[in-house]
Amino acid sequence: MARTGTYYLGRVLKMGRLNQEMLQKALLDPVAVLHRGKAWTFINIEEHKDNQHHFIFGRLSKYTPEGQVKVVDSSKREEIQRPEPNLSVASSPFVYIPSCSGIAFLRVSNQIEQTTFQDRFARIVTETYQNFFVDCEIDMVSDLRSFALKLSKLDGIYSISARISPPNPLFGHLWRPLKEYLEARNTDRMRLHEESIEDGPLVTSLPEYVTAAANQDEEHAYEPDEELPIGDAAILMAADGYGTGIVGGKDDGKWVTINTSETVRNFTFDKDPDPYELYETAMKIFTDIEMNRHMRH
Repeated sequence: MARTGTYYLGRVLKMGRLNQEMLQKALLDPVAVLHRGKAWTFINIEEHKDNQHHFIFGRLSKYTPEGQVKVVDSSKREEIQRPEPNLSVASSPFVYIPSCSGIAFLRVSNQIEQTTFQDRFARIVTETYQNFFVDCEIDMVSDLRSFALKLSKLDGIYSISARISPPNPLFGHLWRPLKEYLEARNTDRMRLHEESIEDGPLVTSLPEYVTAAANQDEEHAYEPDEELPIGDAAILMAADGYGTGIVGGKDDGKWVTINTSETVRNFTFDKDPDPYELYETAMKIFTDIEMNRHMRH
């Protein structure tokens, strides 16, 4: 059995009255939620904090509240079923880094897939507060190069959809005006949808913007000649982990859709990780993203 697995990178968005302190309390003292006969909660939670580092490590646990195990009755020489409450099914280690609202978590094949982790994590947090004016979600950080490559294959873009939320604490310089607009309007969540007229494509330079953003490095920031249109800025904001974006277009005459969550930044690491080593690995990637995409506080 492989000792390593794939970890995905995302950002934890806090909406409603949910704030950083409340999120951290929910991680440290969570409720359990039920979904299709299985229970889910956070286990093995450890908070590490000193002058330079602060992170929370734990596992998202999937278990059967009323499990059954097979045992051998040696006196009867037969196999029997025995009740085993809270029987563990699978668990996904994760590390949450408050300074960038970043999270890295393990995909457990056939048990805890990417979207499953996103949904159960958010449900545990919100149900810890009885869903009382709190909302939480994990949005994935896109690999811009992979995203740009997919966009470059399109003959034209015919629709753009995005759902975004104001970032905290980081923002990207390419979509700063959109972030400031959301804050000025006191907006918790914004939905945007654009469709082209009749058979013609949208007038957009989105593929060029994403390619230029992907080719940035720490020393060279992409500075467009003018402010990005709102639809294009929303897609870049979603790609940085502050929402989700979908681009619809044609590739060789066939209709295709490209989702920002399809090109997730990921890395390979131990399935049973040392908490500090997992934090260091994830933090380095988040820091590289922050520097190369010229994200600011």
